[in-house]
Amino acid sequence: MNGIFNGIPLPDFAHKLEYDCGKGCHMLVYTDLSASAFDESCKKIAEGGFILHSENKIKDNIYRTYIGKVVVHIYYCGIEKEMRIIADPNKNLFNPMPENCKKVYPVTLWQYEIDHSLIDCGMCIIVRCCDGSFFVIDSAHMYSVIDDERIVAFLTKINGGRKPVVAGWFFSHAHEDHVCKFLDIVDYRRSEIDIEAVYYNFPSAENEHNIYWGECGLAVMNRFEETMRRNPDIKCINLHSGQRFYVRNLEFVVLCTHEDVFPNSFRDFNNTSTALMMSADGSKVLLPGDCSIESDKVIVRRFGDYLKCDVVQVSHHGHTGTSPEFYRLADAECALFAVTQIKFDEELPRQEANRTAIALAKEYHIASNGTAEIPLPYKFGQTKVYPDEIFENFNGIFNLWTYEYTDEYKEKLYNEFLERSKRKG
Repeated sequence: MNGIFNGIPLPDFAHKLEYDCGKGCHMLVYTDLSASAFDESCKKIAEGGFILHSENKIKDNIYRTYIGKVVVHIYYCGIEKEMRIIADPNKNLFNPMPENCKKVYPVTLWQYEIDHSLIDCGMCIIVRCCDGSFFVIDSAHMYSVIDDERIVAFLTKINGGRKPVVAGWFFSHAHEDHVCKFLDIVDYRRSEIDIEAVYYNFPSAENEHNIYWGECGLAVMNRFEETMRRNPDIKCINLHSGQRFYVRNLEFVVLCTHEDVFPNSFRDFNNTSTALMMSADGSKVLLPGDCSIESDKVIVRRFGDYLKCDVVQVSHHGHTGTSPEFYRLADAECALFAVTQIKFDEELPRQEANRTAIALAKEYHIASNGTAEIPLPYKFGQTKVYPDEIFENFNGIFNLWTYEYTDEYKEKLYNEFLERSKRKG
């Protein structure tokens, strides 16, 4: 057992598995337990001098976070009869209580149109809090070449020309299409933006579960951690399953991390995604990032109709991700696809999950067709779509990815772009 557990009063019964979670965290997994055994384990931790920081209950799942010489996060999942104990040396903690946030601005969500001219994937969702600060979800791909400039410029514009404050920046996982432009913003544009905190949970790059991950993904994950070390003024908050936290007037609940997927396969790096449920002014927004098959099993099994929401971000850009059942449970009126029109059209015939999300929704929006502005609380008919800003670079796409399209198809796409770009913002 890792030494981080020394001094933590653990149960008398043996754990089944141990997992290196990354960032110095380690997890013990206990199986075939009752809820009363979980309560006794929590009582033992509290009697050992650890102070309860927060607790949450969703369905038959109970989550508690304690503070002591390390952070101890302990949770019980009733349907699995399983308890997990995480020892976390990272003591920057989330805010477990609603903040006193004076309502100056209406809460608004934007699915931002990233630079998709060379790449079909990438995601950036922006939420304006009631005080005018922002919560941002992911950023854009390394091939979205100018998006460090564009994202900061967009935030500045919707902030009335004033320097934007990002109260929280959340990262679903460490793929290059989700974190790279944030890293460029931190490296090259810190003077143009204030960033208070980042929220994430990336796995360790140094255990047996990373054997299938590409060198690019590992390099990006390592660059992210190094960037955070070089910028200690940005508070890093390590998230764990079931935690409820607040950023200004926004409420978030962590539904799943890689810690929940273990010991199942991480061969698909997307299964290391952290999924969130956001609540704002009575509306719920489900944010699975790139959660894939193994993550989906955890979320659907544990949460069921708790997933009901108003707006759903479709997982993994509408490529293979979460299941049709995930979207049936979400039953969202608005679906967001962080993808290009080209890839959306290619995926739709083969992805039942996408068709399910669309069939249930009153509206859906494809990121490449223009930034979608959605006031919260959500109400159908209030979404505004900005003019389409960027068209595909077909020669660049072919050189990078060898995708080729007919001249007729290119002309059709270009004419559709011209029509969308005439829309008034």
